[in-house]
Amino acid sequence: MTILLSAADILQVCAEAGTIRKGETPLAGRKYGLDLGTMNIRIFQGGHGLVVYEKNMIAIQRKKEVAAIGNDAFEMYERTPASIVISNPVRDGVIADINNMNKVAEALLKKCGCTTGFMRNNSFYLAVPSDVTEVEKRAYFDLIAHSAYNTHNIFVVEKPLAAALGENVDVKSKKGMMIVDMGAGTTEITVITMGGIVVSKLLKMGGNTINASICQLVKERHHLVIGDKTAEYLKLELGHAIPGQGRGKTVFGRDVITGLPSKAEVSDHLVFDAMKNYLFQVVRTIRNIMETIPPELSGDIIENGIYFTGGTTLIPELDRLFNASLRVKVVFAPKPLESTVRGLGVIMDHASDYKDLTFSLRDAAFE
Repeated sequence: MTILLSAADILQVCAEAGTIRKGETPLAGRKYGLDLGTMNIRIFQGGHGLVVYEKNMIAIQRKKEVAAIGNDAFEMYERTPASIVISNPVRDGVIADINNMNKVAEALLKKCGCTTGFMRNNSFYLAVPSDVTEVEKRAYFDLIAHSAYNTHNIFVVEKPLAAALGENVDVKSKKGMMIVDMGAGTTEITVITMGGIVVSKLLKMGGNTINASICQLVKERHHLVIGDKTAEYLKLELGHAIPGQGRGKTVFGRDVITGLPSKAEVSDHLVFDAMKNYLFQVVRTIRNIMETIPPELSGDIIENGIYFTGGTTLIPELDRLFNASLRVKVVFAPKPLESTVRGLGVIMDHASDYKDLTFSLRDAAFE
């Protein structure tokens, strides 16, 4: 017996299966904004806001089987047997492992109802660093174009522009502005005016650089080997841009000499020592850029201040350090971990107003 379903019945079945949400139609398509960071992946869905915020990590078992993705993979990090390898598909701000990045993206997009092979009218907006090669930018297109999503509505947005929009900055203003995005794997310092980028410098250092320095200093001064998670804990608990707070934390690890479990009391002074080279490099790069741009733009930046975003800006008193070092007003984002993806949301919700900020597969710059 043949059962005929009405259009309403089909939509109801799709809604119950999670392939579309109540009130949506397959023809309308959805818009997704992806911020693929070194440590975190954030997904913004048009009309729904921030729908995914997870670790950008994948655990592979026996070199081919996916054991875990996202936060689940992070829970396994530094605790796995030799048969499981955990990695970050994004390194130094760009996609380094497109196959694993595809697996992570598909799994996390599925969580917010984006199913493969369905609704080819879906649109994807991806934030990419400005100071990278065209080949590296192209990888973001390929991530979606060569996936099972069956769509060519793929757009990239230069990350500094998205981050500025996420902080309610008028990127189309004739006044120049500077934005500093201090992430886990990279720090990007950019001057923007009239919807375009004047200069951008990508430093391959960030919060992870501080973690690595903490591990090294704890090993040198306390003869204790600690992991990245412990270093991150020390950074969050003791990290402070103004030294001499007189605080400390006890951490556990492996004794360098005996190889046995041991512990040590780590001071906030050690953590500051681990941070200072990175922070001073950021200050030096900002100064170098200010010296090379036209004086009119420098005047705009002095008048409006320098905007800071990214997870590493959560270090306490960092605004005081930069204000004193640069002698310029600094403006810190209230939600620095979400600036870029929320900027993508602004572009998606006002596509006609910000069309000139996006690049599609058809643009000659990426052919």
